[in-house]
Amino acid sequence: MLSELYPYVWNHYLDICTVGIRLLGIFLLAPAFNHRSIPVVIKIVLALSLSLALFPIVKPYLNPFPTDLFEILGLAIRETFIGLFLGLSAHLAVEAIHVAAQFIGFQMGFGVGGLMDPQMQSSVTVMVPLYGWVVLMMFFTLNLHHELIYLFVQSFRITKGIDGVFVENSQVMKIVLGMFGELFVTAVRMAAPFSLLALLSNLAVGVLNRLIPQMNVMLFSFPITILLGLLTFYLVAPELIEFIENMISGASEKTIVLLKAM
Repeated sequence: MLSELYPYVWNHYLDICTVGIRLLGIFLLAPAFNHRSIPVVIKIVLALSLSLALFPIVKPYLNPFPTDLFEILGLAIRETFIGLFLGLSAHLAVEAIHVAAQFIGFQMGFGVGGLMDPQMQSSVTVMVPLYGWVVLMMFFTLNLHHELIYLFVQSFRITKGIDGVFVENSQVMKIVLGMFGELFVTAVRMAAPFSLLALLSNLAVGVLNRLIPQMNVMLFSFPITILLGLLTFYLVAPELIEFIENMISGASEKTIVLLKAM
């Protein structure tokens, strides 16, 4: 029985390279797996381990491993692109949350004191790491990493028999561009309550400054804006977490649509 799952002939294991290359493509973009704190060696070992474990499941959907050098190169490029597409939707969903957190941080007055985020390799407000850790905890708490692995297995059934020129498919590019455009729309929707709060707060400060010109109202506006922002974050946290959950979970449906368009 074991020999049927894992044959004793070594050249039968060349198909595992196909599985491993696609997994490495996922690890480049998928949330949690692409974190910079995870050493590259750990990612490679995890990809090889998952490839060996999932090989018996995806084996019926694998094409024979090519023998020509150019066909092997084409196979590697195709599997890498498919792996990147698998992690693209979830990655863009997380990036939308990061952009929204950056907007919220500026609205709350944290734009002056930025932090260097080692994951983003850029200066961000203090709200971006906070939202990042919330998303990371939700990703594992909701078992979305299991859903990602399940989607990875289903991708072999969906993409079986593709001709390798799907990158030139206009439908695929249209879907990808639409996903990038939706990133900013989602970020603005998440930051909308905080933007409205900042607008009303600045309006009240401006009116108060005209009523009491002797008082330096601007000196008190920053702590008031931060306090109101934290209070709003506390009040909308349940709806915000549900919104993030639905957005990350909906990334799987977008990925399936993208794979079918190939």
